[in-house]
Amino acid sequence: MNKNLKIITINGVRGMLMAVFIIFGLISGFIISPAWVCMKLWNTFVVNYAAAAPMNMYQGLLSWTVIALILYALNNKRALIGFGSYPKLSNEQIKEIIRKSKMSNSAIFPDFESLQNSIKNEIKENINDINTANENTVKKDSQNEQQEEIRG
Repeated sequence: MNKNLKIITINGVRGMLMAVFIIFGLISGFIISPAWVCMKLWNTFVVNYAAAAPMNMYQGLLSWTVIALILYALNNKRALIGFGSYPKLSNEQIKEIIRKSKMSNSAIFPDFESLQNSIKNEIKENINDINTANENTVKKDSQNEQQEEIRG
């Protein structure tokens, strides 16, 4: 499990309002604001200096979409966000992960094997004590029966 993974929980009306606020903030920050900037830049420079038609908000959104797609296409790096995609691990990487997990387990339980052996020995001793007690009880019972036969 990824230790850097953050899970967002939405509880109640307050959580829903927070989620709506976050969604509208992302929409305004990544879609509406850049579209408005594109519209204002076009209307300021191109309309005044090139005698072109002014742009409305919808056209600003379309121009921002074109710019964003061009920037995405020119970006040679892989996408920074992946949903449900995990990199394939080689056998060496898997063995390394298993080795590290064993090391961390040994750090948590440094003498796990000796602890396990001592528990096994203690269980054996308890079983031996129970068997010895049962044998002693059987011997006492048989002695008591013999004494009763002699008396009776």
